Amino acid sequence: MKSGPDNQQFEQVGVEGFIKLLNDLQVSTKDLTHEYEPGWVELLIDTIQSSEKIQHLWISYWELLAGLVVDWRHRLVDRTYNPQIMISLQDAKEWDKLVCWIGVVWLVWPPEGGKTTGEDLELAMLLLFHQLPGALQKLEEQMEQWSGWIGIPESFKQICKQVHDKAAQQAVL
Repeated sequence: MKSGPDNQQFEQVGVEGFIKLLNDLQVSTKDLTHEYEPGWVELLIDTIQSSEKIQHLWISYWELLAGLVVDWRHRLVDRTYNPQIMISLQDAKEWDKLVCWIGVVWLVWPPEGGKTTGEDLELAMLLLFHQLPGALQKLEEQMEQWSGWIGIPESFKQICKQVHDKAAQQAVL
């Protein structure tokens, strides 16, 4: 962010204060007009990818991002994917947020594009499945909803099948 007299107070508050402000605003899709959606997508991606405090961002913003990214993902493809977000959510046991983030990653940085690996996503989904058994089904349903007219990436379907197969094998053992 550019530094100057107008931004000094904002910079002093920091990311944690900004996340608190976002949470206090309680913005939802009902509050946004189409012209402001791309700005919110970029703001949420920047906030999530630049902070260790992301676990404090309410689930409603993760869901908002996942819903908006379908239409505005083309604005994010040049952004660098930060694998630390997935790890942070797993460490914090933020399973519902992890569901949203996996959906965002798949829509913006699918393994086919080379910015993520299927193994990272598969491991996150397997952990999610073990921690919250219904989460994988929820993710599959949400991917159907989020992907809309673009369709669910083939790699997502393949990894879901692999996770189901591994979970079934582990259940037998």
